[in-house]
Amino acid sequence: MADRGTDEGTRIGAADLEESFSRLTGESDENPAPIQRPGVVVGAVAASALLVAAFLLGRRLGRKKSTFVEIVRV
Repeated sequence: MADRGTDEGTRIGAADLEESFSRLTGESDENPAPIQRPGVVVGAVAASALLVAAFLLGRRLGRKKSTFVEIVRV
């Protein structure tokens, strides 16, 4: 195990934490992080659009047909 002394060089400061978190989130770069897999994003958007279209068409077709239920008391 590494020796973790109390030297000034081994202390972690607020600036070190901010730098590490900005590298993790991609905020340290001037350019935004590129999308790793654009095909996955396009597929998810297409699947979502297909589900919304199916839902709306199903509601519309369901309204066109009407069922009359007659209850007769005997």
